[in-house]
Amino acid sequence: MNFNFTNFPILKTERLLLREATLKDTNAVFDLRSSKEINKFVGTKLIESFEEAKDFITVCKSLYNDKKCVFWLIEFQQEIIGSIILHKVNIHKKYAEIGYKLKPEFQNKGFMSEALQTVLEFGKKELNLKTIEAFTHKNNMSSIALLEKHNFIFQPQRKCKVYDFNRIWKLEVRS
Repeated sequence: MNFNFTNFPILKTERLLLREATLKDTNAVFDLRSSKEINKFVGTKLIESFEEAKDFITVCKSLYNDKKCVFWLIEFQQEIIGSIILHKVNIHKKYAEIGYKLKPEFQNKGFMSEALQTVLEFGKKELNLKTIEAFTHKNNMSSIALLEKHNFIFQPQRKCKVYDFNRIWKLEVRS
């Protein structure tokens, strides 16, 4: 592993900046995690207050310090348009789960594909991950298409223990 969780990894793509969330981003995090439209395929409880958004940012920072999570905000032209996360990171098992959210007006424009590719490269090269999984709603066709585009394989024999509507997709990272 090349990455030691000391300095937060800022990632850049052709159009995007992926950076750490700070308390200055509370409004943006609130918008992403409280929107029914953005979260229509997500089972987790929506954030209902700015205090909950602050708590979410603080928890992500704590999990990052514990080497269990990397939560990025996705910026396009200095506007936060989404987020992407590697969570349940297990350095010893070389495993993580990936999740993402994107404002509707930025969907189907290649932004999430660009962000996902960059985070997958980071996971492979810097964290030495060998397995990355995504849990996505069975009716979220855009997310399924994105995962397939990035070589994730549907795991029909496996079931999500928390949300019956989720399906599991797996990427085996090759060296």
